[in-house]
Amino acid sequence: MHASTTPRRSPNANYQTVGEEAIIIDINTGSYYSANDTATMFWELIDGQRTIADCAQTIAGDYDVEPGEVEADLLELAAELKDEGLILV
Repeated sequence: MHASTTPRRSPNANYQTVGEEAIIIDINTGSYYSANDTATMFWELIDGQRTIADCAQTIAGDYDVEPGEVEADLLELAAELKDEGLILV
């Protein structure tokens, strides 16, 4: 996966935001995942239009950190979400 990847949420994944965190549910398996505030922001930005780099830029602006730091974390998170079948690339 690369910063230029444009992930989208799987149609088999549903989520509900509770406070600043999201609960993501795989409707096929019933497995659920809790996302912290940064992961929730990433999840909500994933739309098949934005690249991971675009998402990193947005999140970095909100947290006043360097986009490169956020991008590395998002690449790792995106790989995990893909492995779980929650996003498609």
